[in-house]
Amino acid sequence: MSVQVLLGPQSPRPNLVSAVETTAFDGPVLSITAGWRDSEGEIDDIAADIGLPVQDLGLYQKAETVLANEPELNDLQRERQEKLQELQKLYRIRLNCSLASAHTLLTTEGDDELLRLEQRAAISQLRALDRHHLRRIAAIHANFDARRASLDIPKATAARDEIRSLVASAGLVLIAGGHVAVLINRIRLFGLQSLLRDKPIIAWSAGAMVLGERIVLFHDNAPQGARNAEVLDAGLGLVDKFIPLPHAHSRLDWSDATRMSLFARRFAPSRCCTLDFGSMIRLESGRVAAVAGSSVITRSGKKSSLVAR
Repeated sequence: MSVQVLLGPQSPRPNLVSAVETTAFDGPVLSITAGWRDSEGEIDDIAADIGLPVQDLGLYQKAETVLANEPELNDLQRERQEKLQELQKLYRIRLNCSLASAHTLLTTEGDDELLRLEQRAAISQLRALDRHHLRRIAAIHANFDARRASLDIPKATAARDEIRSLVASAGLVLIAGGHVAVLINRIRLFGLQSLLRDKPIIAWSAGAMVLGERIVLFHDNAPQGARNAEVLDAGLGLVDKFIPLPHAHSRLDWSDATRMSLFARRFAPSRCCTLDFGSMIRLESGRVAAVAGSSVITRSGKKSSLVAR
C-alpha cells in the first residue's frame, strides 16, 4: 500500500512529528532537502524532533559536483533549463490573455444560455493551453533524456547509482519545501521518480507540490502584484487528482470569488487543496484516509472542507 502524507509549512507550527508517528515504515529515514539549496542537509532539528536518525541525500550539492565534473552533462542540463525558461515565458504570454478573457466572461451579464457556453469554451481553452504546455515540456525532457543516454559520464552515473541505492533501501522519505523548480529538477536529474513511487513519503510545502501530476505556481498577493496561476512542470505523479497549494491562506485572494472559481474550474477534475500551517492530508493507495486543516476550492470559488473517504 502506497502512503503519501502532505503537510503545510512547518514553521512556526510544525506537525511533522505526528505525521511520522502515524506512518508505518521499516527501514532508514531519508530526507530530500534540495529545495533549500545552500542550506541543504541542515536536518539536525528534523532528526531531533522525530527522535530518529535521518540521512539527507544531498541532491543539490551532489548535482553541483556532478555538473562541475561532467561538462557535457552540464552543457546539456543548461540547454534544457534555458529552453524550459524560454518556453515558460511564451506560455505566460498566451496564458495571460486567455485568463483575462475567461475572467471577463465569468463577470459579464447577459443571456444565461449564451454566456454559459462561452464561459465553458473559455475554460476549455485554458485547459487545452495547460495541456499543450505540459506536452512541450515533456518533449524537452524526453530530448534531454535521449541525449544524456548517449553521453559517457561515469561520475554522474556513479552518483546516480549511489543515490538510487539509498532510496531503494529507505523505509521512509521526507521531502522538504523550498525552491520547487530546483527540487523537481534535482529529483529528475537523478532519476528517482520510479523509486519514490513505492515508498512511504511525508512531504511539506514545495515538497508536497512535486508529488502531484502538475506543479502549479500561484501568488495573488505577491509584493510585485498578483500573478496568474501557471503550470510550471509535470510533477512526480505520485498523488493523483490533487493540486497541493501551500500557504493558500495568504497567497490566494479569497475575496475574489470569480478568480477562485476560475482557478478551481480550470484545474478540474483535480482538487485544489489548501496546505496551511497545521494542514495534513494522508493518502493511502490514492484514497484520502485522514485530513486536518485542509480545504478544497469549489466551483463557486469558496472553501469546502476536504474530508476522508
